[in-house]
Amino acid sequence: MKKLIGALALAAMVATSAFAEVSFGAWVCNLPTLIASDGDGIKGGAVSNPWGWGARPARADINFTSDDGKAGMILGVYADFAGGVAGSSDNTLLWVKPIDQIQLSLGKHDNFFGTRSDLCYGSWNWLRPNTALAWGEGITFSSASDKNGLGLQIMPVEALKIFAMIPLNAVSGESSNAVDTLDQIFGKGRYGATYAIDGIGTIKAQFLANWTCVAEHGATAAGWYDKNGKFLSDQYNDAVIANKGTADLTWQKAGNAAGASKKYGTIEAAFDLTAVDKLFATFGVGFTMTDDSKNNNIKIALGASYGITEAFKLAGDFSINIPGDSDKKPTAGFGVGLDYALTDALGLVADVRMLMPFDTDAAGSLLSFLVGANYAVGSNASLGLGFQAIVGLKDTSPAGDLKLVKAATVDGELKKFIFAVPIRASVWF
Repeated sequence: MKKLIGALALAAMVATSAFAEVSFGAWVCNLPTLIASDGDGIKGGAVSNPWGWGARPARADINFTSDDGKAGMILGVYADFAGGVAGSSDNTLLWVKPIDQIQLSLGKHDNFFGTRSDLCYGSWNWLRPNTALAWGEGITFSSASDKNGLGLQIMPVEALKIFAMIPLNAVSGESSNAVDTLDQIFGKGRYGATYAIDGIGTIKAQFLANWTCVAEHGATAAGWYDKNGKFLSDQYNDAVIANKGTADLTWQKAGNAAGASKKYGTIEAAFDLTAVDKLFATFGVGFTMTDDSKNNNIKIALGASYGITEAFKLAGDFSINIPGDSDKKPTAGFGVGLDYALTDALGLVADVRMLMPFDTDAAGSLLSFLVGANYAVGSNASLGLGFQAIVGLKDTSPAGDLKLVKAATVDGELKKFIFAVPIRASVWF
């Protein structure tokens, strides 16, 4: 014990000398469900979280900043519910500012330099059903954080931010051939800019590069394939590295085949309005670019949240995906939700969401709803109880999904009503 205390004291001294600020933080949200139904009986005994995978009973985020503000790092770690093995959290990176107008960062980023347009309410914070065309984080403007790599932010003036994210692969062991080709690095990067208009809002634009090579053979899953069409991996890992010297590797998008169109990426533009007190509104447009006009889809999304009173808040969103192929119909989705504080400790939450896939006659609409309550426990936690359900409005609807339970098919008939009763446990520091 004395050795441990001494080691901790020494580490604290080193940290104090190297960094002006060391801060700790965490937010953990788990959703244990004891009662649920897939339409064919009562289920239960599962745990998830709002994002639907990797339930985390423990998490810590540690931020280090140097005394001159020129360098720092973020260490995010968590433990999985199933195995208790620590892994990287949303942010795990280091950063340096060679000059005040430029910041470089390396690692895993979440909400890259704050560029995302977020509108999170209702089911987004509980079990997220598959009844939304566009979900809360990045609903109108995607986060440039889907790949680990090198981040660059340039701030020539206070209101303007120019950013780039270049994906990079980590070299494993003694391997020296983990370097991608230029089209795989810069062709999968993200590049954009934001401009804040004081007292009005923020204009955003970015190019989400997604260059996809098409091989001469078909693919059934996205990933790396050798010259004979054998699937190797969906990541650039040791299995791929081991084959690189003896096989010609190609990355293929799921479903690619000979003659398929090449995908170049997506252009996004958005505007976040903050000029009105207690109102946040966002509008965005995305355009997918390929060498085949039939695959050049357009996505339009908008949403807003408004605090009617201190206790009552409304939110809603609408999105539509318009296919480039004129023979196909659009797919749309919308939602509306409310938060109401009954007391300082007790609050009610509800939302209704609907997905309308009009593309084919076989795709029916899906409707979901949530009714729940949250109770504050002290100043750093809350407990909630909710009822969530999905209703398939046609017999031909695709199976619903509440992350923990999916609609059952019995004797060829899809059960059109599923539900779950999750308990929401949230802790923050």
